Amino acid sequence: MTTKFIPVSIDAERIRAVSNRCLHLDQGSLMEWHCETIKSARPNFVTGGVYRITGLTSIDDGSPRSWSLILKVVLVDPNRNDPTHYNYWRREIEAYESGYLRHLPAGIKAPECYGIDENADSTVWLWLEDIIQESRSWRWDDYAYAAEKLGEFQSAYLADSLLPDLPWANHHWMRSWIHECQTYRTTNPMTATISDNDSKYRVTAVIEHFTTFESLIDDWLIELEQLPRTFAHQDFYELNIMLHAEHSQVWQLAVIDWQFASISGIGEDLGRFLGLSLSRGNVPMDRFRAYREHLLSSYLEGMKRTGWNGDEFMARFGYLASFALRAVWEVPKLLRKWEQNAESAECQRLLLITELQMEAVNEVERLRTLLVASKLKETI
Repeated sequence: MTTKFIPVSIDAERIRAVSNRCLHLDQGSLMEWHCETIKSARPNFVTGGVYRITGLTSIDDGSPRSWSLILKVVLVDPNRNDPTHYNYWRREIEAYESGYLRHLPAGIKAPECYGIDENADSTVWLWLEDIIQESRSWRWDDYAYAAEKLGEFQSAYLADSLLPDLPWANHHWMRSWIHECQTYRTTNPMTATISDNDSKYRVTAVIEHFTTFESLIDDWLIELEQLPRTFAHQDFYELNIMLHAEHSQVWQLAVIDWQFASISGIGEDLGRFLGLSLSRGNVPMDRFRAYREHLLSSYLEGMKRTGWNGDEFMARFGYLASFALRAVWEVPKLLRKWEQNAESAECQRLLLITELQMEAVNEVERLRTLLVASKLKETI
């Protein structure tokens, strides 16, 4: 057995039992195993670590079988102990316990869960299928495929009335996330001091626009929560979308990390996808508008394939509102970084991102006004 930077004590007998389940064996004998931290795993308040465990097991005839598992360590968090919290600490545990993730529609696949261990130290271990992702940069067509599959998946809940009653899923995810961002805000945009440099007027314009935008958020959330509802992932982006040729050949898409699962409006997940991809530098800034329309058209194509013929304005509103609402996190982040080093490349990148978010605010408010007027017309 070898380990690399593993802050947990792993029992070999438990590994034998879980790996046998992975291999569909009853009596396999553990020959060797190795464990290492997954480098790309990003931190979450309720995640204590994510590890890949690999090994060899001897089957009945003595020949070895290789296997690979993911161990995800979940931390108890009394501050996130309610399903109404966007980051409810037991959400992914309960999602796997319910069995719901085993039968998702439209070719979306979640990892198999081979075991759940409730430990004496109050951690919970999820033993999950290790789904392989192709090691390459995303291409233009990959974004189309992922968005189209997301559209198919979410439209299935609209066309076939499959929306489930899931007590662990958050029904007001965006509202909770925004509340958390505002609660932990350390910089007030209205009182921020902007130092003189070539970008001062651009930053000032973002702050002024952002101040107006924040006065609209409650109205936006009301409208978002009245959109057609679907099952959403809320962390749908490159690291959690496990692109692989074998899956795409059979029109499937594997998606990991269901910690943020929710019942949300159409388009919200797609807006998060665009925002996260842009923030992490995966969507090139100079082609942002092309990617923005590319994702939406692909999503709508997937929705129509599954039978949805609703108002595309609603999907566009959910999409762009979700994207623009990331400003609640990123404008204060820009101002914190600005105080540290206004000339840094990160500051300039955040400035461009927040300008694009504020640009979207104008279209979202226009769409919201049209949707409200349309509803009023229907009541006359």
